[in-house]
Parts: sequence; C-alpha cells; structure tokens
Amino acid sequence: METPGRISVKDIWLKASVVGSLWASVEIIAGSFFHNLRIPMAGTILAMISVMIMVAFHQIWKEKGLFWRAGLICALMKSISPSALLLGPMTGIFAEAILMESATRLFGGNIFGYLLGGSLALVSTLAHKIVNLLFLYGFDFVTVLINLYQFAVKQIGFPDLKPELAIWLLIGIYISMGIFAAVNGFLLGKRALKLKSGNDDSFSFELNPARKLFETGKSLHFSVKLLFFHLFALAACLVMINSFSFYVAIIFISAYLAFCITHYKNSLRHLKKPFFWVQVVVLTFLATLFYNGFEHGNIFNADGLMVGIKMNVRAVLVLIAFSSLSVEMRNPVIKSVLWKRGLSQLYQALSLAFAALPSVISNLPKPGQMVKHPINSLSEILVKSGNLLELFKQGSLRPKVFIITGEKHQGKTTWVRRLTDILNQNKNLVGGFISPGKFEKNQRSEFDISDLKSGKSKVLSGIHFTEGESIGPFRFSEEGQNFGKEILKPENLAGCRFVVIDEIGPLEMKNEGWARSIELLMHHPEITHIWVVRKNLVNEVIKKWQIFDVNVFDIAEDDVSDVARKLVNF
Repeated sequence: METPGRISVKDIWLKASVVGSLWASVEIIAGSFFHNLRIPMAGTILAMISVMIMVAFHQIWKEKGLFWRAGLICALMKSISPSALLLGPMTGIFAEAILMESATRLFGGNIFGYLLGGSLALVSTLAHKIVNLLFLYGFDFVTVLINLYQFAVKQIGFPDLKPELAIWLLIGIYISMGIFAAVNGFLLGKRALKLKSGNDDSFSFELNPARKLFETGKSLHFSVKLLFFHLFALAACLVMINSFSFYVAIIFISAYLAFCITHYKNSLRHLKKPFFWVQVVVLTFLATLFYNGFEHGNIFNADGLMVGIKMNVRAVLVLIAFSSLSVEMRNPVIKSVLWKRGLSQLYQALSLAFAALPSVISNLPKPGQMVKHPINSLSEILVKSGNLLELFKQGSLRPKVFIITGEKHQGKTTWVRRLTDILNQNKNLVGGFISPGKFEKNQRSEFDISDLKSGKSKVLSGIHFTEGESIGPFRFSEEGQNFGKEILKPENLAGCRFVVIDEIGPLEMKNEGWARSIELLMHHPEITHIWVVRKNLVNEVIKKWQIFDVNVFDIAEDDVSDVARKLVNF
C-alpha cells in the first residue's frame, strides 16, 4: 500500500520563510535593544522597520501573497517563544502584513500601493495599542484618559480642543510615518537590486536540525482541556468584573489566579518587573484623581480609587491568563493541526525559518549598528537573502522514506534482513541496523542491535535489565543506544544508498531513542530511509517527521523481492 507522492515546499513559501526569518530576527535584535534602553515608541519604530523590510523585499521578489505569508511566519516565530505573550506583537505583525498585502492587491506592487500599505500598517499599530489597553484595563481607562485630557487642555488654555481632533492629529502623524517608511523601503529595494541581491560567499547561514518547532521539555505537560478552560475562565472573570459585584468577582479571580500561579511557574514573569508596579501606582493615582473627582472639585474620590483597583486587577488577570495560554499554545496538538488541512506548506516553511533563526541573528548587524545606520543595515540584510533562500531550498529537500510495517512479533526484522540481503546483492550498500530478538522459555527476553555495515552487535534491551529507559517489560541499555546512535551518524553512513532503522517505536515518539539521529538524517536527502514501524504507530510516525514522500509496505501483504525491486528502481 502506497501513500501519495512527495509534496515539496513551494517557492513562494520558501521566499516567505526568508523574509519572515529576517523580519523576526530584526524584531528580536532591535526590539531587545529598545526594551533594554526603555526607548519610547519602540513598537512604532519597529513597525516602520517592518514596512521598510516588506516594501524592500517586494522589489526583489514581486510575488502576490509574499506579505501575508512572511508576516504569518514572523508572527508565529515570535509567538512560539516560551516567554511569548499572545497579547503582544504577534497580532500586530500579522495585521501589518495583511494590510500591506491588501493595499498592493488593490493598487498593484507600485509606489501607490506601498504608500497606502505603509500608512495603513502604521495606523494599525496605533489601533493595536488602543485595543491592547482596552483589553488590559477596560473602558474605565477611556473615561480616565478623557478626563485627564480635558484637564490638560484647560491648563494649557485650549479648553475647546476636542479629543476627536487630537485623535485625528495622531492618526495623521502615524500616516506620515507610514509614508516615510514605505518611501525608504522602496528606495532601499531599488538600491539592493543595483547591488545584485543574491548569493554572496561572505555570508554563511546554517540550519540547526536539533532546533525543533514546538519542541517542549520533558517536564511540560499539556492539555487541550486546559487551553479551553483558560479561554472560558478569562471570559467569565472579565464578565464578572464588569457586570457583577467586584467583591464576588475577586473570589473567583483569586481562585483562578492561584491555579495559574501553581500550575505555570512562569505565569508571574510579567508581574516581577518593577515597571509594571510603577504603572499600577500611576494608574491608580490617575483614576483616583480624574475618574470624576475634578468635576466635583474633589482631589480624592473613592469611586475613582475603586475603578483604579478594578483596572489593575483586570490587568493582572489578563497578563497571568495569557501567560498560561501561551504555554498551552505550545501543545504538540497545534503541530498536528498545522500539519493537516492544507497547512503543511506553512509548517515546513516555519520549521525552516525556526531552525535557521540562531544563524540568521548571528549574521545580522549588531543592535547599535542597526539603530545608528538602519539603511545600511537593512541593505546588508537584503543582500543576504539570496544565501538564505538557497539554504532553505536545500533544507526543504527530504529523503525518500520506505516504511516496513507489521504486527508485533510478526517477523518484521527477519523480513527486513532478507530485504537488505537482496539490496546488497545488487551492490546497493545498506547502512543502519536491525534488532533481532532472543527468546527465553518461549518468551522474548532480549533484543540485540546489529550494524548492517560491520556486522558488529551489542545488546540493546532486555527484560532482566535493572537500569535504563523502559518500554513495557524491556529496559534499554545505554551502551546499546550509544552504539545505535553512532551507526546512524551521517559521516558513518558515507557511501550508503540506504539506511535501515529497526525499529521506530514509543521511545522515538517521546523524542528519545533514535529520534535525534533521525532528525539529523532528514537533512541528508541523498540517503534513502527504510524504517521498521509497528502498524499502530505508522500514522503517528509519518506525522511526527512530516514525511510526505513515503511508501508503506506490509510484510503480510507485500513480497520482499517485489519491494526490493521497487527500492532499487527508485
């Protein structure tokens, strides 16, 4: 039985992964620099840089769909971070990309489309900030802000200066910044074309196969139920704050926050920052002063104090809830969702970008240089894009995989030994190993691991071992596992056309056993893989390693000689 043929990463997704990874790297480098120096309007400056990057790259690759794909990859790369807060830049980045895409679809990939897209992208950052503040503090924050504004304009002698006018003035400023960024991005792209954006031997990128998308530590446990629980609990607590007695709401909120704090060790991360508590004090003071106190001639107002407390409780609730949600969003189930339903292209492009991220960051200009000389720095980034695209094209190549399957104790290893004998007779050098079993009192008691190149063997697992990882009654010896990992090193498979792995099972599904070795070998498409997998795990193995180019043979249905002929012909 055979699965559909190979699905490769489309060129548009490879280019989007280049733009997305470079974009995310700039966000990380410049964003950290701005954050550490407490530079005001850092988000707005980053948005301007984002517009410049998008417009500049569009001069090199004028393809429809590049913006939204690159924005999605960049946003997901920022959100995958263990410390990511979903309320943060993820939605803002993707919104900027969607608006740029929409503008260029409407007016075309020309200066008019870029100016409109840049303007909308920068205005979206203002809207994003407003929405974030409303979600964090509620509509009481608007009341405090309006009263504060009215007090301020009275003090400077312009009592008739309406808030609406100030908002339109602010929007105008953001539109101007968007136009400025788009124009500079356009000129930057034209400059890069003259410099011939392409391969440059002075830049060297590499993929880190060990850096896995959605990889989690052994200590982390995920639950889809908890994911939905957090969404429900957050919504319920917000409704209670707004519609019920605050004293009743605080009971439920306290219980929910206590659960989050005990269940997620990093949920208090944002509350440990001194700047947060400065905000708490300032906001409480402003609410007490301006909620409605000045209208009645009072400096202190009890209602305003209560509103300030409510807003800060709401902020604490949202921050801790979203920190908890960020953990649950790293659930491997999300990986399965991306892998299915037509999202495999996104998943593969995102995996490439994620694996290359450390190398990309190390090749980019230093933060100080990037801030002092943004044009030159971005030019350098554009020149490097050709190298990165070539790397991703190579990294997207996957080896051909043949899976040999059958039921437990059905004779898979014996069948594969016959297969390798036929292949070797046809001068197709086979590497890897098989794991023949031994019996004791008609019961499987031990498995060896046998190197198909050298013929050497070691004990892999047994029922009498007292140490090592256990699967059922068997424990795996460290010596046997190290022997297998040494066999699977790419340098030890030089000259081999096939590599046999007998077998891939529950240990590998937990990222143990041969899992790391397989990850490394997946970046060597010149070697064809032959995996031995139990029937009940075949689909899970295919999903785990995103194997789109795979044939599955059942030892009960397929003749070993026919399978060998197919492998040789391939």
